[in-house]
Amino acid sequence: MSDREAEPHLKILHTVAETVGRTLDVEEILKTALEALTHVTGHEIASLHLLANDGVTLELRAERGLSQRMRDVNQRLPVGEGIIGHVAASGTTVVVRDVMNSPDLLPAALDAVRRDRIRGFICVPIHARGRMLGTLALGRQTEDLFTEGEVALLEATAQQIAVALDNARLSSELVHIEKLSAVGQLASGVAHEINNPLTAILGLAELLMSRRDLPDPVRERIKLMSQEASRAAAIVRNLLMFARHYPPERRPCSLADAVQRVIALKGYQLEHDDIHVSTDLVDCPVVWADENQMQQVLLNLVQNAHQAMRRQAGERRLTLRLRPRDGRRVAIEVIDTGPGVPASLLSRIFDPFFTTKPAGEGSGLGLSVSYGIVAQHGGRLYAENRPEGGATFVVELPVGEQG
Repeated sequence: MSDREAEPHLKILHTVAETVGRTLDVEEILKTALEALTHVTGHEIASLHLLANDGVTLELRAERGLSQRMRDVNQRLPVGEGIIGHVAASGTTVVVRDVMNSPDLLPAALDAVRRDRIRGFICVPIHARGRMLGTLALGRQTEDLFTEGEVALLEATAQQIAVALDNARLSSELVHIEKLSAVGQLASGVAHEINNPLTAILGLAELLMSRRDLPDPVRERIKLMSQEASRAAAIVRNLLMFARHYPPERRPCSLADAVQRVIALKGYQLEHDDIHVSTDLVDCPVVWADENQMQQVLLNLVQNAHQAMRRQAGERRLTLRLRPRDGRRVAIEVIDTGPGVPASLLSRIFDPFFTTKPAGEGSGLGLSVSYGIVAQHGGRLYAENRPEGGATFVVELPVGEQG
C-alpha cells in the first residue's frame, strides 16, 4: 500500500481511536466508526451487528446507507446462517466478490441485495478476550476485489470497536460493583437495627422462662417465641457476615461448614418456594481459601439454583455434594432440578452481565464474580446439564496451602 493509499485509512483509524479515547458511549463510537468508513472509502453500505444476550442471534446496532428493506432483513440474524452469521460463528473474515450469487447469502436477503445492486461484500468479526462480540460489514455496487489494505483497515477498525465495547463493559461493571457495595452497606446497617430489638426480645423471653409460676401453655408460647427470635438472630448474623467487607484472608477453610452456613441463610426462602434441600458432605481435607469469599460463591450458586426452580412445576430439589477428587482437589456440586442451561449459552453464563433471568431478578454479575473468585484460588468453576434435567454447577479447589 502506497503512502497516498494509506493516508485515508490512517485517518479512519485516528477518528475511531479519538472517539474511543473520548467517550464510553457505545452508540456514539459505533456511529462514528461507520460514518468514517463509508465517508472515506466510498462504500455504499455498512452494517454493524452485536451478539444478543441469547447467544444465538445478531442484532443490528448501527448502519450507514441501508435501504428500509435491507434494514428489515438485517435487524436480527441467526448466528451460523448467512454470510454475516457464518463470520460470527467462525470468527474469520469473509470477502465476497459478487454477493448476489453467493450460496451463503440468506434467502431472505436476496431480494433486498438485488434491488440495492450490492455486489462486493466484506465482513469481519469483532471479538475481545476470546469472546465473540459481533461483526462489521461493508458492501458496494461494484465487483472490484477488496484490496489487502481495505481488509486490514476493516479488521483494525473492528479491533478498535472491540476495545471500546470491552472498556464500556468494564466501566459498567465497576458502576454495578459500587452499587452492590452500597447495597451491602445498607443491608449491614439494617441488620444492626434489627439485631438490637431481637436481643431485647430474647433477653425478656429468657427472663420470663425463668419464672416458676408460668402456666405450661404460656411457657410453650414463650419458648416458641424465643426459638423464632433465635432463628431470626441467626439469619441477621449470617447477613452481617455476607454484607461486611472483609480484606481477603486465606487460611484453612472447611467447605462443609461454608455449605451449612449458606443453607442456614437461604433455608427459609427455599422452604417457602417448596424446594427440598439435601446435602451429601463427605469428609474432605481443608482448602486454603478466604472463608467469606467461598461463602459468597456458594450463596451465588444456591441463589442461582433457587431462581431456576422457583417458577417450575414438578419436583424442586436442591442437592449440595462435597467430594474429594484425586487427592489434590475437593469439589462442591450444586445440583438443581430446574430447566437447565441451553447448550448454546453454556459457554457464556460466566460472562459479566450475561443473564437469562427476567428483568429485576439479577445483575448478571453473580456467576462472573464467583468464577473470578474460584480462579483466584487456583480452582475451577463450570456448569453442565444433567441428562435427567436440571443443571450442576461444580466448584473445584486445590487442597492444602497455596502460595
